[in-house]
Amino acid sequence: MSTSRGAASVRPFTGPVRAGLVPLRALCLALCLILPLALVSGCAKKPAPQPMPPRVALAETPQFFADHLHPAGQELDSWKEMAPTIRKSLNYTERRDPDDIAVSRQGLTVTWGELADSLRELRALLPELDKNPGLLLERFRWVEVSGGIAYSGYYQPLIRASRTKKGPYTQAIYAKPPELDSYRRRHGRFHSREAIDGPRQVLAGRGLELAWADPVDVYFLQIQGSGKLVFDDDTTAYLNYDGQNGHKYRASGRIIRELGWKLNRGDVLEQRAFFKKYPERQHPVFFQNPSYVFFRYSTRGATGAINEQVDDWLSLATDRRFLPLGGIIAYGVNIPDRKEGTIPLRGLGFAQDTGGAIKRNRIDVYCGDTERANYVASFLDAKGPAWLLLKRDAPKDSAGGGAKDARAAAKDAGRSS
Repeated sequence: MSTSRGAASVRPFTGPVRAGLVPLRALCLALCLILPLALVSGCAKKPAPQPMPPRVALAETPQFFADHLHPAGQELDSWKEMAPTIRKSLNYTERRDPDDIAVSRQGLTVTWGELADSLRELRALLPELDKNPGLLLERFRWVEVSGGIAYSGYYQPLIRASRTKKGPYTQAIYAKPPELDSYRRRHGRFHSREAIDGPRQVLAGRGLELAWADPVDVYFLQIQGSGKLVFDDDTTAYLNYDGQNGHKYRASGRIIRELGWKLNRGDVLEQRAFFKKYPERQHPVFFQNPSYVFFRYSTRGATGAINEQVDDWLSLATDRRFLPLGGIIAYGVNIPDRKEGTIPLRGLGFAQDTGGAIKRNRIDVYCGDTERANYVASFLDAKGPAWLLLKRDAPKDSAGGGAKDARAAAKDAGRSS
């Protein structure tokens, strides 16, 4: 059979069209139909951007809060997307005896059953909340935290690491020592940071080294309580909190200033730059914070005190003796923003984690693992309101010893909730 192109004659194609080939006439017709539609679509008026909600105020009422509550503030398209997070809290609360006390202190007593009932009520309302957020006021008592909340943030850092001590990776990340719990029962506190990382090196050589990393990265990893390691061979691993030595946490920004060294803002990003610039000042500062955190490898990201993976902008770390694990918390705070300075965040959160520095009127918001999460968590240090949401038939107590529920607060403001 000849394949010479010179011997071939040009004839009209009359065979069947193979799949994937479009005849020229049909293609032209399609373009004629599509192009006008595309032009119209391109010229269509885009939706106007939503106006910025009003700034969060410490004294705002539940009614005002609910009027300006929107899922987009927590990077959600709909309140229905909270369902998996609610399920995590239910998994925790439903394992408890419903008649047992979840929290009991002056002004507040709540059972595990009341917390579970409140979570089920919220889950049932999710399909309706986008159109009618006022249901939160109708179905729940908003138990105010008297005096408000001091808010901070935490995130899941990404840390370069090595499985052996080498190069810049000079600081061990330690697993929990097997004697930690029994030692603390006998003595109250385990070895301090200086005893562990200073000249004594009381844990060195025992096979507890999970990985090695830069000392500054390890220090701030302990503050965050979890992280993701990227090893020098490009493999990765998650680390989660597995225990603490029992010593009181001291803020390194305050220590730096006490030692006479200058910080302008005092946030985590500035502190990291300070320690990188002055490596000789790392130990003098670090050792004055005796608190020390131990880790374990995990197959999932940051995991909270309820043994569930925490969710961005939904999971909150609280003092479980003040705001119970499993509780629904309406929280508001003006958070750092690179463009605007600060922007208001009003959200529905879930007490799913704890922390050594989280005491009484303090909440740590889990911000995620993005650059924005790092920025917000590094700079967030502000006060704002908070309410524990309890289904309407729950006992009428106050979360701050003198706080009012939503109905009373609305009445004070001249409104009806």
